[in-house]
Amino acid sequence: MSDQMTRTDIVTLDGIGAAERQVWNGFREQNRSLASPYFSLDFVEAVARRRQDTRIAILHRNGTIAGFLPLHLSRSGVARPIGGPLGDHHGLITTTPDLDVEAALAGSGFGILNYHGALADQASFARGSTAPAEISWVSDLSSGYDSFLDDCAREDAKAMRNIRARQRKLAELGDRVVFRLDDRRPDALRAVIETKREQYRRTNALDVFVASWARHLIEDLFDTDTSEFAGMLSTVEIDGQLAAAHFGMRSDTVLHYWFPVYRPEFSKLGPGLTLYLEIARHLADQGVREIHLGPGDYDFKRRLSNAGFGVVGGRLQRPSLAHALVRTGQAIDSMAQALPLGRVSNWPGKAFRRLDRWAAVHAF
Repeated sequence: MSDQMTRTDIVTLDGIGAAERQVWNGFREQNRSLASPYFSLDFVEAVARRRQDTRIAILHRNGTIAGFLPLHLSRSGVARPIGGPLGDHHGLITTTPDLDVEAALAGSGFGILNYHGALADQASFARGSTAPAEISWVSDLSSGYDSFLDDCAREDAKAMRNIRARQRKLAELGDRVVFRLDDRRPDALRAVIETKREQYRRTNALDVFVASWARHLIEDLFDTDTSEFAGMLSTVEIDGQLAAAHFGMRSDTVLHYWFPVYRPEFSKLGPGLTLYLEIARHLADQGVREIHLGPGDYDFKRRLSNAGFGVVGGRLQRPSLAHALVRTGQAIDSMAQALPLGRVSNWPGKAFRRLDRWAAVHAF
């Protein structure tokens, strides 16, 4: 494919006019793997309002647009997927999955493109992957909510019995339990973000909301509600207290399961699992075909999934200053691993990985 690639333009959102929008939307209509809201131009626009380093690579082949690649481009030439650490799924907006991304980006100013959740069926990302593909779990609702439950029960009958038992416990509380499947209260969103940040602190995980752009992006998405793209907050309260909630974003056919939270004091009632099933029931009635839970070896994802697709992480690179810096870091890491230093030998690799995650949050 590389010998057919004639030009790659790197543009800001202003470089996406009516003609490009039509092509972008046409690619998504023709390629079902791009149904996620992550591949919507609306998501790119929302991110671009909050991050000045947002760019779109327009890949041309024989004078015709062959694909788009939204991303963030640092001054040092390091590119990362659109949305940074908030971007669970990414890849080319195209109907040609074997496009040669390396060849397309060769003269574009890139040094490195780091990625962590690219579509595994896109050839360049599969070639550049540094580990086997992971399953990104999916609740397939296309045959209806009851059919989805039947699929889950066939896969793990005991788990579904436990979930139904917790549903009954919540139901016994009657009016003490309030579900809001499309909760438009700003105070509820603020409570969910703060609860999620408490979880990050408790588990020593990277707090993506430490960056103001991430908080503002979520608030912008919360205020967006169209038939084709929307932020969606769902909550369940017990005795007036937030017990569990989820904030995600949806396209017309896919909800991306994004920021779930629950209060540990209500864990025996399983409010998070029950809320998920209520969301699934609600969306199935509205014509949503899938809920994407993302990758990760979590029990609840396996139990609530009846489908999936592959995603990969890795690096596409070319000779450059940024490339040299990463190679230096890798060399230091390899040297440290070879020394009889015990746990201290893990420090360089962890430091570089933490630096990369920090840069993904803070870089502009």
